Amino acid sequence: MADQAIIQARIERVRKLAHENAEAQEFYEAASIAQSVIYDTLGRGHPSMRALDEAVKSGDWTKILGACKAVLALYDEGALPSPTLRIAHEIEGGILDIAQAQTQAAEVAGDPSAKQLGLAIAAFLAGAALEDALRRLCDEGGLAYDPQRSTIAKLQAVLY
Repeated sequence: MADQAIIQARIERVRKLAHENAEAQEFYEAASIAQSVIYDTLGRGHPSMRALDEAVKSGDWTKILGACKAVLALYDEGALPSPTLRIAHEIEGGILDIAQAQTQAAEVAGDPSAKQLGLAIAAFLAGAALEDALRRLCDEGGLAYDPQRSTIAKLQAVLY
């Protein structure tokens, strides 16, 4: 994903700048880049952002280095998610919740046509979530597909 590649490039820049023998401008640059990573992945309210802010305001190089190394550790542990992936998961979760509600409503519907409609809506929404997930898997793997003609079956074939 492009977003993840950008985050990774920033992390590598912080890794290069944040070391014990760095000059003042390197510390500040590393902290600024680390702040942009935290902002774009975890948000402004995350404790790491506060630690970076406090370290920079103090002007204490050891605090700045420690805060930058904490961001690097979070990244290395996989704790800094891709913003695109995080948003996609939230959207898909919402779509699947609606599909589940449609299924439950269809199960108790007395009218056969209402039941059929509810199940059709649920199937459509679940299929849309699956298609989006397959598209992201193709994107992550750098696999080419026709975005204008992508179906579950075609995306599945690309992945195989």
